[in-house]
Amino acid sequence: MQNKTRILTFCAIMTALGVLFLLMAAVLPGMRIAFTAVASVVAALSVIKGGLAYGLLTVVATAVLSALLVPAKEVALLYAVFFGPYTLAKNLIERLHNLPLEWVLKLLFCGAVSALLFLFADSVLALVPALLASHMLLFLPAVLAAFAAYDIVFSKLIAYLFGQLHIGRWN
Repeated sequence: MQNKTRILTFCAIMTALGVLFLLMAAVLPGMRIAFTAVASVVAALSVIKGGLAYGLLTVVATAVLSALLVPAKEVALLYAVFFGPYTLAKNLIERLHNLPLEWVLKLLFCGAVSALLFLFADSVLALVPALLASHMLLFLPAVLAAFAAYDIVFSKLIAYLFGQLHIGRWN
């Protein structure tokens, strides 16, 4: 029981940190994607510490609280639709231990979510100018390249934190 309480407390702290990073993303517009990505790394620490279920709890709690508290709703949406779920998907995908298949699945995840964001960003959220949204296929390669860089940095950061904090296993 004490171990579950510790893990739950850790996840609550990670949720608070995630919301804090998302608030920073809202306040510093030039850093929106960077701070949203950092919030996903914080959620990954919950996956490392408690497993996928606790990671899911952290992602959902962070998404709900950020939807309520973060003034820039597009930041909350970006976390809830892409960065938060990717933390969980990455953990599941990397359990396959087949690097080419892992990259295919990761890029498919990114492409599918990006397409949905582009589709709704123009009409519903006014996040993306109409001209860009109507030419999503032209920008998808750049999005996938940026995502690949993000995934590599994410993996290196998780490995570093795993080594420094000694908090559990990633996969």
